[in-house]
Amino acid sequence: MNNLCFNRFTLRTDDAKTRRKILRWLALNYRLYEYLPSDAEVRGRFISRKPFPAEAFRRQIGKLRGDRTLFLRIVSADLYTLYVEGNVYLRGAWHRIFL
Repeated sequence: MNNLCFNRFTLRTDDAKTRRKILRWLALNYRLYEYLPSDAEVRGRFISRKPFPAEAFRRQIGKLRGDRTLFLRIVSADLYTLYVEGNVYLRGAWHRIFL
């Protein structure tokens, strides 16, 4: 697939260190082009080559298993093929939702 996929994310956690690690990792590995922080959560957007870079996220989140308050939702869309997919990390497990 040569298309770019546009991803929206929502990140919530009580641990500021975990939040910084995930956001830094996103900025270093993907084209992070929107970042909207608030007191309760961080929302943003990034571009990737695949609809949901599952293995990369699973490896990164696997290092942070001690944080039970971590909530990460990513909705990926490929505008060329009209593919939409949602992935949620909640209570220590990934949940996949096809839209």
